[in-house]
Amino acid sequence: MAERTLSAGVAHAVAEILSDRTEITVDDAIAALPAHLTAAKPSKKSVVAAIVGTGWRGVKVDGVLIYRAPQLLSDPLRRHGEEGHNVAAEELRLLIERVERLAEEKKGIADDIKDVFAEAKGRGYDPKAIKAIISIRAKKREEWQSDQAILETYMIALGMM
Repeated sequence: MAERTLSAGVAHAVAEILSDRTEITVDDAIAALPAHLTAAKPSKKSVVAAIVGTGWRGVKVDGVLIYRAPQLLSDPLRRHGEEGHNVAAEELRLLIERVERLAEEKKGIADDIKDVFAEAKGRGYDPKAIKAIISIRAKKREEWQSDQAILETYMIALGMM
């Protein structure tokens, strides 16, 4: 199972598991996953990301990390103002935290990509050429052919071909 598909499947399954609970441990969440997901052996990190992504937060109880539903947590945003404001503030906080987590993941992925290009360069490959091939492969064949035709036309007009 592809990593993104596995993560999406874990996130969806965890959301369903959490819907009828108020607290859970990571091990309990893993044990409650459907068989097809447990067979793919998701990492604890992906399960934690799915739990935290739903707004749940971890608290240590007797040395055990337990994740609790947002409504059980003492949160200053929830204690001030009217009920509608509390819900909006909580929703805003969760959205901001999601963006922050995604930005961290994005940075990690960017670092991984840099590492792959460094490895390619170390093995004698030209990173510029690899980037060009990746760009070409990202386009539909017709779009790439059209881009090439335009480039060729311009180069002929400038006497470069």
